Amino acid sequence: MLTLNTFIPVYHGLTMSLYCGTACRRKPLWCYRLLSTYITKTRYLFELKEDDDACKKAQQTGAFYLFHNLAPLLQKSEHQYLLPQYSLVELEKLLGKLGQDTQRVEDSVLIGGSEQHEAWFALDLGLNDSSSMSASLQKPEVEAELKGSFTEFRKALFRLNVKDASLLSTAQALLRWHDAHRFCSRSGQPTKKNVAGSKRVCPSSKIIYYPQMAPVVITLVSDGTRCLLVRQSSFPKGMYSALAGFCDIGLS
Repeated sequence: MLTLNTFIPVYHGLTMSLYCGTACRRKPLWCYRLLSTYITKTRYLFELKEDDDACKKAQQTGAFYLFHNLAPLLQKSEHQYLLPQYSLVELEKLLGKLGQDTQRVEDSVLIGGSEQHEAWFALDLGLNDSSSMSASLQKPEVEAELKGSFTEFRKALFRLNVKDASLLSTAQALLRWHDAHRFCSRSGQPTKKNVAGSKRVCPSSKIIYYPQMAPVVITLVSDGTRCLLVRQSSFPKGMYSALAGFCDIGLS
């Protein structure tokens, strides 16, 4: 026979069971929502890479990050660096003020985007694309105008937040790849990038070049609570690194 004292725990356990069951059913929906957002964003970026007109339209409402000879433009704020971004209108105004053709924007490359479909681009003002007739801008005049400094990425890495560091890493790698692949390896003729910068095409040989991926290994040698770190003379004070090296294709 059940008394009131025995009934209450049973009821409480049943309530908790129902609550946990509801929570478990809700969790996958939350995960699916995040997955759906990621897929939507990925599809949007893929569209911009394949459709030049769509990418040009995205530049109208997108954000631009500036580089000079692969060094990003940063602004100091106490103990960290801030990553300024500029709209297309602000960028074209800057180029005009510095005596540059606004078509210089065509040298920019797509590096990502937000969940709200705001596209992000990187533009190096110190490198000349083979299709650009504009001369590279001098670093001091750009820094003075934008009240920032073009800082070596490796030296600024540990004073950036994770999101900005990841974005700049992608941008620098893509800008470097374009700078190193201005000419076709078969015909020797200049290659031309698409609007997004996701590929380069040789008009003569019709060969399409895509950015390459180089596998890298980071090794941490530890001894209990200690680990082996190294540094170069060019590193800022207090900066150390783990051992790293590249892998050849086929090695594991």
